Amino acid sequence: MSRLDEPFERAEVLDKPGIVGARWWHKGLTEAPKDASRRSAIMVALGAVGLAGFAAAIAVAADGCSDDEHEVQRKRALDMQRTFGWSFGAAQESVTFDGESKKPFDQAAIARMATDLRPGDEALRAYYVPALFESPSAVPTLVAQGDPAPITPLGNVLRPIFTAAMERAYRSGKALASLLLAARTASGLRRDIAVIVDLDGPESVAFAAGAAEAFDPVFTFDNWPHPRGVVKAHQTLAAAAYYQPLFARPHPGPRATLFVLDRQRLSPYSDDATQFDNRHVARLPSADALWDRGVRHVLYVVPTEANTTESDDLNDDLVAYRMRQLRVGMMAASVFAPDLTEARPADATEDWPPYYYGGSARSHGWFWVDYPWGPPPPKQAPVEPAVRRPGRSYAPAARATPFSTSSAAGATPPSPTGFGTVPVVVALGTGAILGAALSRSGSWNRASGGYGG
Repeated sequence: MSRLDEPFERAEVLDKPGIVGARWWHKGLTEAPKDASRRSAIMVALGAVGLAGFAAAIAVAADGCSDDEHEVQRKRALDMQRTFGWSFGAAQESVTFDGESKKPFDQAAIARMATDLRPGDEALRAYYVPALFESPSAVPTLVAQGDPAPITPLGNVLRPIFTAAMERAYRSGKALASLLLAARTASGLRRDIAVIVDLDGPESVAFAAGAAEAFDPVFTFDNWPHPRGVVKAHQTLAAAAYYQPLFARPHPGPRATLFVLDRQRLSPYSDDATQFDNRHVARLPSADALWDRGVRHVLYVVPTEANTTESDDLNDDLVAYRMRQLRVGMMAASVFAPDLTEARPADATEDWPPYYYGGSARSHGWFWVDYPWGPPPPKQAPVEPAVRRPGRSYAPAARATPFSTSSAAGATPPSPTGFGTVPVVVALGTGAILGAALSRSGSWNRASGGYGG
């Protein structure tokens, strides 16, 4: 514990987003005479902000910054964002949107996003994770004592995006839907096939939008955007904003089920001050739950034919599906492509050109050969695609991953230590969270009232 009558010397001035301690506090201490006592320096700082800032100032006062009164604890990143704001620890930073759409955008629709994008089938809503779609309208409930900078609401900065990769994914989803629509019977669409789309967030959203005529999307994005986010969740959110009007349309009659995942959810994290760990694990229904819904076939969609192994957090679930006698197949979204020999008709819509399985109208029906899940025999025999399709021989096998568990399938997988958490500075006396410590190295800096690394 330092003494108030000791001369004050500034060892370092920190003025970085995410470092605990407000800028006005540093300014007040900086302007104090070099030979001033610590008590005088503190009074100078208090004079700069008035009594209204007294409580926050005390939280970061030099006498309250010793290691024995504060410690760094890990807290779940999403919990901290919900409590203190989406850009917790980086209040003065924002996000950028690649491929920003120039189409008219109804800003008021953002508040309806979590409702517009929920599954149409009420029974599927138990598996729907609306966290990402709730973030634009969320309001912080507390202000960090040591970092009171105002946070701009995410809804104010959100912009829809549309990229070339999203367009390809949309057309691929539409092609898959056309296969199911063509196999429709007198009783309606087949519901014995469930699809798991595991593409990068914006492309997964676009794939789901294209497939929505035949599939009821179930989104599983359990994180929020952050200016330093490991997962670029703001891009996924922006893609959802672009397709929101399509998802909000009513779809009469029951559809098959499509679970929508963000492949970036397990992105590498280097544990330094430039990143915020907003990763999460996928949550899927148990094998028994799918079986009880009448599902007998599961199609796992990955980006390209180079992806031949499921994501680590899905291994337990996919193995459990296979053990329950569900037929599990893998398919690359890239297997769908336009038929370059097909002439554009005069009445073509903006959805031209259509995509086909194997890149040809003649090979489109070969999907049912690679995945013999029983549609009526086609009138014209399809031609085998010339492209590689290693996923058709896929069979999930148990393997050790950081997310392996011996618990029942369908449960939330365990996570590695520290996964999806953010380090925060906590006052031991009160338990109050003073702010984010985005660097996990270094120590609580006594002179600056911050967490230096």
